[in-house]
Amino acid sequence: MALTKKQRAELRMKFGGRCAYCGCELSDKWHADHVKPVIRFDGKMLHQEHDDISNLVPACHPCNLHKHCSSLEDYRRIIGDGRREFLVSGKGKALVRMGLVEMKSDPVVFWFEKYQEGATA
Repeated sequence: MALTKKQRAELRMKFGGRCAYCGCELSDKWHADHVKPVIRFDGKMLHQEHDDISNLVPACHPCNLHKHCSSLEDYRRIIGDGRREFLVSGKGKALVRMGLVEMKSDPVVFWFEKYQEGATA
């Protein structure tokens, strides 16, 4: 769906001008991401019912590309799997041993799940 400038400005501020997923401050190149994905294939859109402003969140370019057409729970799993894969890799183990990276086993919680309007980051 094409957003008006007003809708885009409002969406950008939905979570304090931050990415709904990682919480980074949004640059000028941010994306409007469908939480429940619409899948575009061969010039057609599957799940057109998800193409609604209530299903959009602001996302930074890297998070939007990484999430791609994943559901929220699939994206959460992808992040968790990536963390585990990194930890068992040789580079990951070395960085942890050297104290350069701290690996946490906390559950994957997205910024929008922690965000409270009016709170500061």
